[in-house]
Amino acid sequence: MTEPTVKDRVQELISENPVLLFMKGTPEAPRCGFSMRVVGVLDQLGAEYAALDVLPALDPLRGATGEIADWHTFPQLYVNGELVGGAEIVEELFDSGELAEMLGVPQPEPVAPAAADGAQQEAPYQSGPLQIET
Repeated sequence: MTEPTVKDRVQELISENPVLLFMKGTPEAPRCGFSMRVVGVLDQLGAEYAALDVLPALDPLRGATGEIADWHTFPQLYVNGELVGGAEIVEELFDSGELAEMLGVPQPEPVAPAAADGAQQEAPYQSGPLQIET
């Protein structure tokens, strides 16, 4: 049996995870502003999702996702096996309420300014960090 290609592994991850974010960094420590914005949206929705840090294998992953969905930049959000898009598209869908509907979660009320007492919101459910071997 031959070793799976990066593209095969990416397709497997997309099919195994109902909500999958390919991002630079991790949800706890995003390494680019666009990835941070998508994580922020998913956190506001309280959505359960898996995330893959693309930085350790950036070029192979860019090639694989480019073949799969003709999208070569990160972050990339997949829902139920379909590419939703990058940061701007995710934010537009969030603002319209369509992303919450796609994810099957309620659309949150607009966020009020942070409480003066420093109380923090509980983190959403996330999978452990995913890895891909190249």
